Amino acid sequence: MSTPLRSGLYMGSVRHRRFAPRKNAFRYGVYQLLLDLSELPDLDRAIGFFGYNRAGLVSFHDRDHLGSTDEPVRAKLARWLRGQGHELADSRVLLLTNPRVLGYVFNPVSYFFCLDDDGELRFTVAEVFNTFGEMYCYLLDGTERTNGRAVRSRVEKRFHVSPFMRIEGVRYEWIVTPPDERVTVHIDEFEADEKYFDATLNLARRPLTAATLGRAMLRYPHLTARTIFLIHWQAARLWARRVPFFRKPEPPDNGLG
Repeated sequence: MSTPLRSGLYMGSVRHRRFAPRKNAFRYGVYQLLLDLSELPDLDRAIGFFGYNRAGLVSFHDRDHLGSTDEPVRAKLARWLRGQGHELADSRVLLLTNPRVLGYVFNPVSYFFCLDDDGELRFTVAEVFNTFGEMYCYLLDGTERTNGRAVRSRVEKRFHVSPFMRIEGVRYEWIVTPPDERVTVHIDEFEADEKYFDATLNLARRPLTAATLGRAMLRYPHLTARTIFLIHWQAARLWARRVPFFRKPEPPDNGLG
């Protein structure tokens, strides 16, 4: 009998809430893949329409993460972490992300969960993309325990995502519960001491098989196109309500060389 895959399919919802200067909220259903980076070749063989670094109905390409090179994403992650003063060493790495569908992908945020030998979270890397083709990574050290297995990280905002949110004087608080039967990520955004935005990703695990992935794709057809459309739809709503607009600055150095 073959060993069960540690990778999984996660389904649930993402919710955004804006509290100032105009209230706005939405919730959408989503699915994402949790990929054990050591299993990518196995997934290529196990799921007929899934391709690793090759064309497929659904695919994963190393060049879609941590820079546009074809170098294995684990090697790129290890080098980036070394630049932040951390060694990846033999840590198991799980990546929560959207796959390519019909050759196209957009990931607002992907999460690299780096685990120790006991399966406990060492740290998380949040890889953030904007619709201008730019990317920036935040290291979430998770030094503050909250409820259960959840950990809190505080970082200064440095990267432009939405033209309706400023960067200067803003900080994030990330609360991450590492993947198990569920995975949750909650982000609070503060300007000074005022919380003006939060986002919550709440997903439940299913086995990653051709059948479960096929059903997810039928439920949410063409994930990338849907994501891009919803981003621009919400932006249009904010513009119509005259929420202040901030021009995009030059992106910060992402540390990838």
